Amino acid sequence: MSDLIKIRDVSVKYGISARTLRYYEDMRLVNSTRGDDYAYRLYDEFAIKRLEQILILRKLNIGIKDIQRIFNTVGSEVVLEVLSKKVDDIDEEVALLHELREIVLSFIHQIEQVDFSKDADVKSLYDKAKEIKTQLSNADYNGNPSTVNRLFEVTEKLEQKAASRLQIPGNILKRLLQNVYFILGDGAAIADELGKRYGIYVYHTCDNRWKYEQDADPQFQPGLCRRVPDYFAQDPEEAAQWESEMARDFTPMVIIDLIQLAAKHERIICENAIDIDSIIRYVTHVVTVRDDNASNDFAELYANKIRERDISENEKGMLIRKANLIWGKDKPKIPREAAEYGVKFITWDDNLSIERTADMVAEYFGLSRI
Repeated sequence: MSDLIKIRDVSVKYGISARTLRYYEDMRLVNSTRGDDYAYRLYDEFAIKRLEQILILRKLNIGIKDIQRIFNTVGSEVVLEVLSKKVDDIDEEVALLHELREIVLSFIHQIEQVDFSKDADVKSLYDKAKEIKTQLSNADYNGNPSTVNRLFEVTEKLEQKAASRLQIPGNILKRLLQNVYFILGDGAAIADELGKRYGIYVYHTCDNRWKYEQDADPQFQPGLCRRVPDYFAQDPEEAAQWESEMARDFTPMVIIDLIQLAAKHERIICENAIDIDSIIRYVTHVVTVRDDNASNDFAELYANKIRERDISENEKGMLIRKANLIWGKDKPKIPREAAEYGVKFITWDDNLSIERTADMVAEYFGLSRI
């Protein structure tokens, strides 16, 4: 054990919390060792070198998913791609700041020309401000963009960049979400039953998705901007990828909604899709419900619609097989969040009523004791 370093010593040496170290392990970025007769996590020389690499990349504001890509790829191609993208981001921000500087200098020059001791100059400045305000609020204005207009554009872009770096400390986010109960999977009816039973506000992510799509930016939220006319007609891997991207794109907005709602409601149930990978560290209550009732077999309902289509039998068979892979009988027996994060998994089938399934979820959440 003499060649191994305790988690506490690593934490002190590198100025990071033990919780962060455990998170890096959960993300499979670094590995620790633990003997059968030793309670502490221990790190060998390779793990320490890997940790130093992680810390350098984080100082460069490289995201965890990009770090995973770097470590999972042989050669330098990915790290060069990630760092080149970072340089492009920095160059864009520098250019915006330079333009902002020129705009401020332009304002200084204009102000220097105004004699505030003269009423006429003050009135002229006021009239000019009104003119700019009218131009900015007029959607049909086709003139050259004013300096003020460009100022708004530049500062908005800079604010977006700053917001992308904004991180709420984990302990604060966990506290803000401590009275939010997440029900993943097929839990809409269960969520509504619990909401009615215990007087809890129910937030369905699917009901709010349309408002996320209205303001979605294809550069930053490609999943939300992508239109899929027939979900089940996709290849299973493609469907899973789109579903994952969509959940990842709208999860930050869901969290903002939940934080705002938490100020108004004592307890909240959040039901349906969410990016569990990004929030699992901050969630206190979470369960996955799968609806295996024969009467609610979405894949079979879809298959019946396919059989009515005016297409060949081969095409019908292919679409039905895809539907089964995506949503039907061939889905994994245990959901990924249950397998990877130990999320409680409850199956709701023909042997259980809505009320009894709701009882099971309520018992797990401890709602019956509140």
